[in-house]
Parts: sequence; structure tokens; C-alpha cells
Amino acid sequence: MLDIEKAYKLYSDYKKTGNKELLSKIEELIRGDSSIQGLNLLALVYIEKGKYDDAINALDIALKKVKDDEDKATLLFNKALALFRKGDLDSSYEILKFIPPRTSVYAHSRRFLAQVCIKKGDLRHLEEARQILESFDMPNEDLAVTYILLSRLKDKSLYKKAVEIAKSIKNEKLLAEALLSSDDEKELEEALEIFRKLNDVNGEAKVLYKLSLKKPELLYEAIQRLEESGESRERQTLLYELYKRTGILNFLKEAIKIAEKYNDYLFLARSYVELSKKENELENLRKAVLFYEKYIESL
Repeated sequence: MLDIEKAYKLYSDYKKTGNKELLSKIEELIRGDSSIQGLNLLALVYIEKGKYDDAINALDIALKKVKDDEDKATLLFNKALALFRKGDLDSSYEILKFIPPRTSVYAHSRRFLAQVCIKKGDLRHLEEARQILESFDMPNEDLAVTYILLSRLKDKSLYKKAVEIAKSIKNEKLLAEALLSSDDEKELEEALEIFRKLNDVNGEAKVLYKLSLKKPELLYEAIQRLEESGESRERQTLLYELYKRTGILNFLKEAIKIAEKYNDYLFLARSYVELSKKENELENLRKAVLFYEKYIESL
């Protein structure tokens, strides 16, 4: 068996077992291999190791040598994957658009493109994800997630389609998230029951907060669950909503702490403007301007 064949066999074993030691063995086998197959496998190893720039460089070298669409499609797909893992959604999106349609990875690339669109999260890209995913024969989790997000941005009724998919694929967590988009009290209580069954404190906090708009006596329990849910972007959003609802400044400050961890510059800019209305006006307005500048630079 050739070294490249052994290396691909080891990579297959790695994908089954998750044994990181196999990655180093693969590198040893293909060291100095400048073939398209060797560079592609090296890039996959780099991706698994979190060395995304090295993976992209290896794939770029291979792309200069490629002669047929099948190899080109595979290399472009893996480059898009490296960029996605790196956090460069825009570049990943653009590369996936260039994958030749009459290739074995094209269908996978379309599904991946939809996932990138979902990650981008704005209305235009969510509509693109919906169009792609609705073209597949079988309903899937990504389509349900797309319906959930669109139901919160555009068309409330789409959550019902997400509910149908979640039930058909028997995904309770997804079902609870879909029901969370409802305004119906019974459906929200069903979501709460599922989140509690799954011990999902973050989900429980979200439902309790929404139910507390109808039943104010649940607000205290919602706050308790929020405190237990750990730092997350969802907790950040809920804390800000609680601040707007109650006027309690500590909720705003807690939301700011989480936003700083995630470098959410636009949220920070807006929050410091809000904070400046309550205390340290000049200092907090200065921080707001600073974060607006950082947000603009990041575009």
C-alpha cells in the first residue's frame, strides 16, 4: 500500500475514533508529498488541528495544479470549510458559490452553503438558506432552524413548519426552540416542559421570560434560571430585554460584560449610550464612540 493510501486510511480511522495521535502519523506519511491528493489530505489534517491558515495555503497550492472539476470542487469545499472554521464567513460563502455543479460534492456544498447563510443570520442570507434547503427532498434540521430564525425576523407563522420538521425527525430540542417562537401560551408551556425534561436551563430561562410577559409572577423564576444559565449571547439578549422591561441597571451591566467577552461591538456601543443616560455620561459616551469605531472597522 502506498503512503498516500495508508494516510487516507488513517484519516478515515481518525474520523471514526477521534484519536488525535493519528493526525501526526498522517503528517509523517505525507511529508513532502506535493500531489493534489497529498496536499488535500494535509489540509484536512491542519483543519482538524485548528491550523486554518496552513490548511488554506496547502489548498491554494493544490488549486494551482488542478485540472479537472472533480478535484477542484473537493479542494474548494475544503477551503470553504477551513475559512468557516476560522470564522471568515464571507470568504467561505463566496468560495462555495464557485463549486462546479456537475461534481460529487456539489449537493454537500449546497447544504454547507445553507449552513453558512444561517450562521450569517441576516434576512437575505436566511432566505437564501431557505431556498436551498427547500430544494432537498427530505426535511432536515437546518431547514427547521432557518424557519425558526425567519419566524423571529419576518414571518411568525413559519415556526409551525419548524414544529412539523422537528416532530418528523424526532428532535425534542429543536421542537422546543420552534415552539419558543409561538405566542400561544399552551405551546410555550409545552416548550418549557421539554426544556425542563432536557435540563436545558438556558432554554428554560427564555421560555419563562416570554411567559412572564403574560404571567408577571414568573419573572422572578426567569431571572433565577438566567443566573444559572452561564454566559452566552442568548443570556446577553435576555439581560438587555430585562433591563428595558424593569429599568434595573445591573441587568444592563451584566449584558455588557458578556458582550465584551464576545466582542459584540455594535451591542456595546448601543449599551454604553443607554448606560450614559443613567451614570457617568461623558465616560460612557466616549466608550460608545470607541465601540462604534471598532464595529465600523470590523465590517
